[in-house]
Amino acid sequence: MLDSLTLYSASAAMMVVMALLNFLTWRANKNTPGTVLYILYPLVLFIALMSFALHGRLDSIITIVLANSLWFSASIIHALAISQFLGYRGKEFRFFVLATLFCGALLMYFTVVDSNLRNRMLASDLQHISEALFLLYLFIRFARKPYPNGSIVYILILTIISCIFVGRAFLMEDVNNFTLLKENWFSVTLLVNGVIAPMFYTTGMALLCNERREQNLNQLTNKAQKDLEIRGLFLSTISHEIRTPLNGILGSAQLILNQSTDPRDKPYCEAIINSAESLNLLVDKVLDYASLDQHNEALYEEDVEFKTWLHNLCLLLSPLAEQKRLKFELIYNLPEQACYYCDQQKLRQIIINLVGNAIKFTDKGEVKIRVELLEERQLEHHIRISVIDSGPGIEDDEIEYLTEPYVQSSAGKEKGGTGLGLAITSRLLAKLGSQLDITSELDKGSSFSFDITLVLGELSLVEQRHQSKDYLTGLDVLLVEDLDLNQKIAIEFMADDEHKIKLARDGKSAINLMQEYHFDVVLLDMNLPDLTGQEVLKTLKGMEHKNQRTPVLAFTASLSPDEIKEYFSLGIKDIVGKPIKQQKLRQALSDSQSSHAPSIAVELSDVLYDNTAADTLKSSFSEDEISSIYNEFVLSARNKLIRAQQLLDEDKEQCIKLLHRQASTALQLGFNRYGIELKKIERRLLDNKPLKESLTEALVLWQNSLEQYLKYVREQMS
Repeated sequence: MLDSLTLYSASAAMMVVMALLNFLTWRANKNTPGTVLYILYPLVLFIALMSFALHGRLDSIITIVLANSLWFSASIIHALAISQFLGYRGKEFRFFVLATLFCGALLMYFTVVDSNLRNRMLASDLQHISEALFLLYLFIRFARKPYPNGSIVYILILTIISCIFVGRAFLMEDVNNFTLLKENWFSVTLLVNGVIAPMFYTTGMALLCNERREQNLNQLTNKAQKDLEIRGLFLSTISHEIRTPLNGILGSAQLILNQSTDPRDKPYCEAIINSAESLNLLVDKVLDYASLDQHNEALYEEDVEFKTWLHNLCLLLSPLAEQKRLKFELIYNLPEQACYYCDQQKLRQIIINLVGNAIKFTDKGEVKIRVELLEERQLEHHIRISVIDSGPGIEDDEIEYLTEPYVQSSAGKEKGGTGLGLAITSRLLAKLGSQLDITSELDKGSSFSFDITLVLGELSLVEQRHQSKDYLTGLDVLLVEDLDLNQKIAIEFMADDEHKIKLARDGKSAINLMQEYHFDVVLLDMNLPDLTGQEVLKTLKGMEHKNQRTPVLAFTASLSPDEIKEYFSLGIKDIVGKPIKQQKLRQALSDSQSSHAPSIAVELSDVLYDNTAADTLKSSFSEDEISSIYNEFVLSARNKLIRAQQLLDEDKEQCIKLLHRQASTALQLGFNRYGIELKKIERRLLDNKPLKESLTEALVLWQNSLEQYLKYVREQMS
């Protein structure tokens, strides 16, 4: 075995290294109980070793008592440090301290009263065994499950120490001061307890602290996840819970404003209305963004025939580009029959957000969607989807911040908005395992692209496009409509059947488009901002254009017998009544290409508020958008009636146009009697007939309709 001097020197060096490593462990885990005491433990052992070395030279009772007292104190410090780390405060620790004190008393007795080296060593062995057994108890019972790695290290070394000191207690023969240092049992215990054990203890404490940090991180992660789940649940209900009372606030404030005769009430009511409207607009975007924090939301993946899906999406978006006279193009560089398994709803929202932004910020030139195959693998394709525009471009130092919430580029601040569109897009892409890449050059345009890996789908499982024999698909349609709400609903309905749509907002634009392009059918609103539908048709009859034989469908809520007779006398093929119903629109478009007789029936319930009207909007708008549409209408209805009253004497033509727009929206939103009443007033004004009570009856009818709507809202809340 090694000589005692070498072992003492190695032990002393190891204690210094252990103190240093324990200090570093404490620095990284300052808030962890027990780590400070663990620095003190090797320092006390070091002093004890120095005392033993001094005793070898002086052979004094004082030095041996001091050395053993320090060694026993270090043992108590060690046990206390582990107990603090594990949060243990049981009675076993007190028993261990009493056992240590008893062994110390025995050691003092066999040192001072009955000097016997072998008995002193037995007392020391007994203390070491009690320390090892106590720590084994702690690690096996309290630390093994929460700290498996650190526990393995401690249990291993403590088992070795227990066995060695038990072996020395029973097998070591009688010794004296001259033979002790040459005894193998003494050398082995000094090697294990003074050199090997400190390495294990230091490693074990580092592992314990590491596992504790990992547990804390897991707890924080779990807490954050639970917070997100709670916030997700909160956000899923807050949209309805905030907007519903907002509708009530807006409606009630209008009722008070309408019914109150005290002029002092007006500014207060208007303040309530304006504040509620601002809050509603803010809530819309914030909730859209915040709801994406629900990271546990599962992807709703399904098979999609990609080219057809993109084509239909472009049919929906192209009218927006054409309104700004932008060239809109899809560049498709994927296999013709590519079918992918993906979350088409999220992908659809991403592309709509990017294209909508591109169209918004591009005033001339073009907007393109480019889809290209980057890598073809055995069961998946790695593709890139890019939205490219010829807009004003973005400053380089602004690009990196654009996906942050509420951040806008310089152009964005000029155009307006909330600054949440790209943030929402970026969050959606993260859910799909992708990210947004933005490149831009000032005055030349920008490109927003993302790469995504899509699993190949089973073409046989794809839900094929509806090819019913009852109606046609893929027609070239000119939609002439000035109301945004009716435009969006009609475009959504027709895009479902793959119709290619061009949009005109007024009569002159419709005439120009019919001179430039040939259409399969024209869907013509009969009351436009500049011309009536009748005037458009009469103008077309007197000029050359490419649609001499193209069937025209009247798109109107004006369906009095005289009006219907007039429509057919002008050569109109059929009438699509408002509010818009998908099946009726679909059938009319299909019948326009055949000799079917027209069907003009429009079924409207004779009610103040038809609560089924919102169902028609659900296929074209989200729940939040529907809520915003109703809020805007409820907020503005009374003021528009008052404005119509003012225009009645000042500008009769503008009054008729305002009433027409209000009537169309009211009927689409389910305010049936109110919409019908406005249509009657509009008809009387067009026929130059006097109004009996001006617009007073319409105002009373609106108040009654509003009360019925608010009653329905309150019932939904309860």
